[in-house]
Amino acid sequence: MFTVGLTVADIGLLDLLDDRERYRIGRCTGEADRGRMLLGAALLRAAAGALLGVSAGALAVDRTCVGCGDWHGRPTIRGTDLDVSVSHSGNIVTVATLRGGGRVGVDVERASDRPLTEVLAWTIAEARFKAGGGSGLTVHELPAPAPGHVLTVATDQPDATPEVSDGTALLSAWLHPA
Repeated sequence: MFTVGLTVADIGLLDLLDDRERYRIGRCTGEADRGRMLLGAALLRAAAGALLGVSAGALAVDRTCVGCGDWHGRPTIRGTDLDVSVSHSGNIVTVATLRGGGRVGVDVERASDRPLTEVLAWTIAEARFKAGGGSGLTVHELPAPAPGHVLTVATDQPDATPEVSDGTALLSAWLHPA
């Protein structure tokens, strides 16, 4: 799992994305929302590319909604066994990955003025939903990626051990190749 702060957003990351992703980001009305969407799409590609050993720009990211067929659904990386989940809130963007055919779901929320127990319950419910819901899911409450945030991941792989890494280096490597 990789997290980045909103300050990592860089216009050069748009070059990593395909036309549909750029269009989706362009439809956001606020600067912060565009930054979060940009970082989510770019970090998803950078993390998946690093794990699969392929160029992030060459990945086929699909967001076709299973309910309506529009391009706003859960992201998948076509032709791989890598499951992915993206979440963003406040100043944090996070991407969870899981290889081997399992499901993973992640949620990060900024607490703001809400009780922490309420925010934690929400992140657990969201992570479980993104991991496919139902019984048999393992939920991990992870260290806060930033003050005032809650991070939770769920998976159907009980032996999976989530590790949180700073995704800044992944994005920097793409923006500034050696």
